[in-house]
Amino acid sequence: MHKSEVNQIIWGTLFSAIFLMVFIFWAETDKQSLHSVSLEDGPIESMSALFYFLSSICFLIAAKRSDFLKNKQTGFRYLMILAWAVLMLIFAGEEVSWGQRIFEIETPTALAELNVQNEINIHNMELINTLGVGKYRYLSIMMLMTGLLIPLIMLIAPCRRFMQWIAYPVAPLCYWLIFVGSYIYGKVYYNNLVFVDDASEIREFILSVGMMLVSLHGAIYPCVFFRSCDT
Repeated sequence: MHKSEVNQIIWGTLFSAIFLMVFIFWAETDKQSLHSVSLEDGPIESMSALFYFLSSICFLIAAKRSDFLKNKQTGFRYLMILAWAVLMLIFAGEEVSWGQRIFEIETPTALAELNVQNEINIHNMELINTLGVGKYRYLSIMMLMTGLLIPLIMLIAPCRRFMQWIAYPVAPLCYWLIFVGSYIYGKVYYNNLVFVDDASEIREFILSVGMMLVSLHGAIYPCVFFRSCDT
């Protein structure tokens, strides 16, 4: 690991710690006002959708600017990064139920019967909630894998070569705490705020900030996604 990357990890960890402490302090001192901004279509949810949308754009910019991807000769070269762009766009749409309340769209009867909140989205489908480990566990796995586990295995040469072969865009390790912190925040405050959904909305917002930072970093320095430079 190069000195520049170590410095990035130190500064990224410090920033993430300060950012997380804001929400921890808020949760400990004024749960009611935190609840008021965490309501459906409130500031937290709206900003989450915006950050996910911006993340999608940044992944596309990174794909266009990446010399590593341009020079790859395999069919994998744009698949993974475009998948992340699409996933972030889906996350943005899901946060606001694809504009259902904004445009006052009625939920189709057939879909309403399958959706626990009678909305036009995937993550509240009864099947998603009952299949496997449920939607929140899937999100937790994504947080830990994306922000910590996958960046760590990139330090192992054979793993790094494999991830480069499939052209998987890996988050810079400097953002590890914002992802791990979003997971821990959800676990700690799940039953410790005004409503259970408050903790879920906040942790999804923290995740959206993490994804925006990662994708923006990649848009500016595309090579860091694939560890193809020392930047």
